[in-house]
Amino acid sequence: MRVAMIHNHSLTYPGGGEKFVARLANGLSRRGLRVSVYSLPLERQSNVDVRGLLDPGVEYEEGLTPSIDADVAYVTYFPLVTLALPRVRAPKVAGIHSHFLLPEAQDPELFRGGPAALLRRLGPWATYTYYLRGLMNFELRRFEAIHAYPHLVSFIRHRRPYAILPFLDVSRWRPTRDKDEEFKALFVGRRIYEKGFDVFTAVAREARRHGLKARFLATGGREGDVTDGVESLGFVPEDRLVDLYSSAHAVIYPTRADNFGLVILEALASGTPVIASDIPSHRLPGLPLLLARDVDGALRQLVDLYNMFYNDRERYLELCRRGREAVVRGYSEDVVVPQYVRMFKEVAGLSP
Repeated sequence: MRVAMIHNHSLTYPGGGEKFVARLANGLSRRGLRVSVYSLPLERQSNVDVRGLLDPGVEYEEGLTPSIDADVAYVTYFPLVTLALPRVRAPKVAGIHSHFLLPEAQDPELFRGGPAALLRRLGPWATYTYYLRGLMNFELRRFEAIHAYPHLVSFIRHRRPYAILPFLDVSRWRPTRDKDEEFKALFVGRRIYEKGFDVFTAVAREARRHGLKARFLATGGREGDVTDGVESLGFVPEDRLVDLYSSAHAVIYPTRADNFGLVILEALASGTPVIASDIPSHRLPGLPLLLARDVDGALRQLVDLYNMFYNDRERYLELCRRGREAVVRGYSEDVVVPQYVRMFKEVAGLSP
């Protein structure tokens, strides 16, 4: 079976949607499907080699209106995406990945103010998606099916919804380092308001005020810089992230908007507990997340983990084990990718 995946940004852009597309393309290819990825040339990063992200059997192309020969197409939906699909004749699945399409599942604080405020806070692409999201239910009629994560599918109206989880390769994302005696809290992601980096730095300040002897580390920034007690790690390639997650004692993921944070899966699979923002998108099935509504809530969760690590080590390690076991049981590539294969076969009309 031939599967075309059509995405709204260059796969060289280091976002969660791009990771999902690359991982799904690779997972399908490993199961014998012929996979081609077509991306719009938005946010292209000249220093990233896309071939390092995709398995050798996956074809990749960038352009505005792809001409596609496939049995089924998976399209990362954004408003007016149908204008880019005039030459796509295959049955289409719309993948709902942008959290700006589902503001009811996010922190409402993110959307306060008018267009100018959102443009400053979120940037042009997010603002465009948010204000044109009303087109979604009309445009989705042109798709044979839609795909959304199970905890979000009820927000979308379509005659043929598929609720399938994200996934990762648990043989790659696994505990690789012992946790040493110096407690480390880690932030992984872009340092922007949307991702809650301000919450992470506020937690670091408050933790010092409360006497926690912990290090606070964050990817990005200039390596070696320390601001507000947060140590910058610079750019961390994915092959080093596994060790970074494993050696941390807690990952703090305070994003204000998400459909599903792959950081959550990566950290839990690597054996590290996750403190995440308490938004509908993070009320995920089967994962032992530590949810927090604000800085004080995140600080309380962190203090509890800190005390657990030093005073009840076995309980802390059991929490680490439970997190990994939950990912292996419900979110591993071997468990989830066959569900995507079944979806594509059904939509393409190739199922028996």
